[in-house]
Amino acid sequence: MARNGSGTYSNPYPNFVSGTVISSTEVDTNNSQIATALTQSIAVDGQSVVTGDIPLATHKFTAMKVGTASTDSLSLGQAQAEAFVWCGTAGGGADAITLSPSPAITAYAAGQRFVWMASGSTNTGATTVAISGLGAIALQDNGAALTAGQHAAGKMFMGILNTTSTVQIMQVQVSGTDPLIISSLTVDGNSQFNGTITAGVDDTGYDVKFFGATSGAYMLWDESADDLLLVGAAGLNVAGSTVLASVDVTAVATAATFEPDGDTSAGDNAALGYTSVLGAILTGQGSTNDVTLVNDADATVLGIPTGTTNVEMAGTLAVTGGITGATSINNGQIGGRRNIVDNGAMQVSQRGTSEASVTSTQYANAPDRFKVNGNNGTWTVSQDTNAPDGFSTSFKFLLTATETIGSTSYMSLEQKIEGQNLQYLAYGTSSAKTVTVSFYVKSNVTGTYCLNLYQQSDAATKNFPKTYTINSADTWEYKTISYVGDTATALDNDNTVALRTQFILVAGSTYTSGSAGSRVAYSDATFAAGQAVQVDAVDDYWQITGVQLEVGTTATDFESRSYGEELATCQRYLYVLRAHTDDKGMGLTGQAYSTTVAIVPIVFPVTPRAKITGIETTGADHFALTVAASSRQESTGVAFGSGGLDGIWLSVTVAANLAAGNAVTLWSANANASIFFTGAEL
Repeated sequence: MARNGSGTYSNPYPNFVSGTVISSTEVDTNNSQIATALTQSIAVDGQSVVTGDIPLATHKFTAMKVGTASTDSLSLGQAQAEAFVWCGTAGGGADAITLSPSPAITAYAAGQRFVWMASGSTNTGATTVAISGLGAIALQDNGAALTAGQHAAGKMFMGILNTTSTVQIMQVQVSGTDPLIISSLTVDGNSQFNGTITAGVDDTGYDVKFFGATSGAYMLWDESADDLLLVGAAGLNVAGSTVLASVDVTAVATAATFEPDGDTSAGDNAALGYTSVLGAILTGQGSTNDVTLVNDADATVLGIPTGTTNVEMAGTLAVTGGITGATSINNGQIGGRRNIVDNGAMQVSQRGTSEASVTSTQYANAPDRFKVNGNNGTWTVSQDTNAPDGFSTSFKFLLTATETIGSTSYMSLEQKIEGQNLQYLAYGTSSAKTVTVSFYVKSNVTGTYCLNLYQQSDAATKNFPKTYTINSADTWEYKTISYVGDTATALDNDNTVALRTQFILVAGSTYTSGSAGSRVAYSDATFAAGQAVQVDAVDDYWQITGVQLEVGTTATDFESRSYGEELATCQRYLYVLRAHTDDKGMGLTGQAYSTTVAIVPIVFPVTPRAKITGIETTGADHFALTVAASSRQESTGVAFGSGGLDGIWLSVTVAANLAAGNAVTLWSANANASIFFTGAEL
């Protein structure tokens, strides 16, 4: 190694001692390495061939000769003069020119630039160029072949190869009076023009376009129409005052402010005016509305019907402040509950959470207030935890055994509503209110279903069937159906059934032969009119939640009520006394009537709809009595005694050991002990 790789030469044997014998090996090694180091050096006469990169650090080549071949080095002066770019006067013909730069190029490469003077012939059409004897390639202007006259005789041009087969050209000045001609120019940076800018000449104009920051927005001088156009989002913003003798607006007009200074007239088709008393005035004269506000889809949001002072709003009004002077909301009461249906979220299920082998009409072990109504198939009904967002439970029908659907076969889910709770609907008057039913539904059976609003009173019974469609299997879908009010027949003002919401799952031909969509006198044919599907195969299911019945033509968000409030509402129709743990008192104290019978009073937390007429228990052995001496006596019977709306008493029987007159406490013997008080359910 003559040098260490960084250019430093180190003598391997630098310390020969005077008067000693010199080792020939050491001398030969030194001489050999010196010879290698000299060979690695650059000879000034050009004999050496450099075999690697030479780092000059802060130094430079000086007094360099101008390169003449493509492989020669380039001097700074040569780069400044760009002599290698200049090709002189073009050769060849008018439409097939040749260029001869010096030094000559050996191949075409994108980015190469050349300047030349056109010959005395102007091109007649598409034109090619051959440079340094290479193959002819296309001359283009902004990506398009040249047309006649674009390569003008005697004019100077610059061309840049954008590919190895195309050259893009533009004309440059040849004298102080010749203009720079660029057929198409894109300037990405800021530009300043200190002279007059003229587009075209009198009677020969050109389109001039100014783009804005928004896609499709621009200002256009249209030379053919002699019009200035503002297109898309582009607008005219005049800071000072503008006087317009007459303006005809045929499209959309916008303004930051517009200040009218005159009143409107009663006969105006449409006008915006102003008075010092009324302020801004918007008037109109239409066949339906005098004034209508619409959204960007041209759908009506707010309207003032023609000739009235009423305001009709199609959508939901969001109010961040207070509301004063209002007498109704959505044509219903302002305060209180919007949802007429009880337990619409299926939260309360006092009877239990599931019951199998349901085949007929009954209140099953499923959410309260909803009754299974039908005669076809064997079903498991339950309070199910599968529910849409915002809900925790649903009412589910699951078909476990099928039977042939006859003409009078049906299965439905209904809720019965008291007449005294519906008087504000004003049925039987000209003010009868429209109601809207909304709900979430899910099934594996898609298609058209029926929801019948069954109305009953002493005067008449009526069906009002309407349809809805489940579009996607196994998917929660939100549905709304509106029913106009009945101006002909009033609802009975008592605690009996006045209205039923009937959701149909199965319906035979007897019930589907009528027409849906209107209120008609009751008939079997219209009970399920419009029902087109049957939930009729094993493992078919149908489930529902978020049921809401409210005044108005538009459904509002579901009215969520607390569990305690819903429970109290349901207890008006069914009260269940239930143990929560084994062998714990149920909070009921009574008195021994004899050695074997005790009387236990019950005070209901909610006044029932009607007098309780009986009880159902999970079994007498589920209960026990304790006496003063703390002895426990297992129950042999729990029976309904008597009472009124506020409460009743139970007769509890044991085998022995009671003392007449002594206090007793009713206990649960296990966690399943329950007493159902019947007679109040609709």
